[in-house]
Amino acid sequence: MTQKKQISQGTFLKRIKDTIKHYDMLHKGDKVLVAVSGGPDSVCLLRVLKEFVRPLGIDLVVANMDHCIRGKESAKDSDFVKDLSEKLGLKCVLAKVDVKAVSRKNMSLEEKARMERYKFLAKTAKNNGCSVMATGHTMDDQAETVMMRIVKGGSPRSVAGIPPVRYEKDIKVIRPLIRTEKKYILDFLEKEKAEFVEDKTNKDPKYFRNKVRLQVLPYIEKINPQIKRTLVNFADALNDDLGSPATQGAEVFVSQIMEKNTARSRKIKVRIRDLLLQPASIRKAVFKELFVKAGGNVKKLTHRHWMDMDYFLRSSRKSSSIDLPGEVMAERTADEIVFKKRASGKK
Repeated sequence: MTQKKQISQGTFLKRIKDTIKHYDMLHKGDKVLVAVSGGPDSVCLLRVLKEFVRPLGIDLVVANMDHCIRGKESAKDSDFVKDLSEKLGLKCVLAKVDVKAVSRKNMSLEEKARMERYKFLAKTAKNNGCSVMATGHTMDDQAETVMMRIVKGGSPRSVAGIPPVRYEKDIKVIRPLIRTEKKYILDFLEKEKAEFVEDKTNKDPKYFRNKVRLQVLPYIEKINPQIKRTLVNFADALNDDLGSPATQGAEVFVSQIMEKNTARSRKIKVRIRDLLLQPASIRKAVFKELFVKAGGNVKKLTHRHWMDMDYFLRSSRKSSSIDLPGEVMAERTADEIVFKKRASGKK
């Protein structure tokens, strides 16, 4: 039996501070909304950021949303977060949303929960003057996400996993624990004698993520004990590549297209000739950007969709269309491709 590897509390905190510095996550004067579910990852995140309040010159506000998925158990989790916030002397904003009652077509319960959670967090951040939002995603979460999307055949952007930093409109979303393994988080909490709550659904094998966490990654670890770090480094490399000239060129091209389309429109037109003049790498990036602009979720795109779209673009058929994920479709006229949402009720 292998001995549990441990590091000092000082080393643990320094590693997270190094991650914050490496990805330029926080600056002096930032007011940070910390998303706390009550689980070990978010409790660790909150306690670590509380340690950094003075050294980094930041302020914290806690936010928790009860999804009502686990009944009384999830309600108790919210009470736990409220009590913890009071002990730490922090303001806590609570919300309760019955996710099962939210009407969203072609969306799983997990997807609806995530959507409602980020809607609540964005609103709470705005109402409390927070320019930064911090979530407790860890190295384990990143490795699981990358593996899940590889297995499902995701696009390079989706396989790049959870971005350490991204923007939700004018809110900066950061993941300070993204380079920290779960075993070190649990060790930190144990040494701090810090309580947290357990979500029993995290061990339910009916969820795909749990199968990857409990079965797939442990099996691969027998071949490569550093598979989690390998996958996280792979995600970082992909994110770097997505900032390549091809991607930047696509962004410029898309911005030019959007200038010619109505603001806030979900119906995006582009000349076929303009697309065909672009290299394949830029065509692919443009396709993904226009798909998102039309209301699609890039995580749903696979390499197969790109191949179908490229064939559709090159075909000589007029007045034809192709269905894409998330009720998005692309229509072809004599001169243009139009990306738009399908009419309600149309499959």
